[in-house]
Amino acid sequence: MPGNVFSEIQQKKYSYGEDLFESLYFSTLIPKNIVVDELEILLENLGSFDLEKKIYKSSVQTKGELLSIVAMVKKENKRTFVYASDKDQLKNEPSLKNIHLTFIKILKKRLINDYIVQLEKQIKKTDKKYNRIIRNNPNNLMMGSSFFYKIYQNNEAKKTAYKSALETLYDELENTKVDYISIK
Repeated sequence: MPGNVFSEIQQKKYSYGEDLFESLYFSTLIPKNIVVDELEILLENLGSFDLEKKIYKSSVQTKGELLSIVAMVKKENKRTFVYASDKDQLKNEPSLKNIHLTFIKILKKRLINDYIVQLEKQIKKTDKKYNRIIRNNPNNLMMGSSFFYKIYQNNEAKKTAYKSALETLYDELENTKVDYISIK
């Protein structure tokens, strides 16, 4: 995965509506709508959350402690920023950092999974063209004229190119699946 897709987790004061809290944040190149969807799923799985004016307020129960989180997703300069705070000068910074790291892993898996889907579509499309050439090419050879022989030769060249493309796509798909499994 390219290094510029996700930034490091950093700390700064950020305004959540009228309130100003010390926050942890990271940025990503993943579109905002995907980040928002995944954030809502994560917060729902961790506990309860409310959405007020694009500000997520969540309560997370962990190891007997109740952690109140305020989060916000913002798009700036083609990057999506995810801010989170505990409303208390980052007293629970390790927990917030763990939530950020977990969220980054979820986004990485989503990114790779979307890439796998696109690779599978491309393989299907290329395989369809390859199989059509295999089916139709012997008919061109049997026509007997030099024009159809040239078509046959062109199709043989295309067939070789499609076969090579398919092998490359399958290799890329396998490598991507290994990358997906390696995210822990």
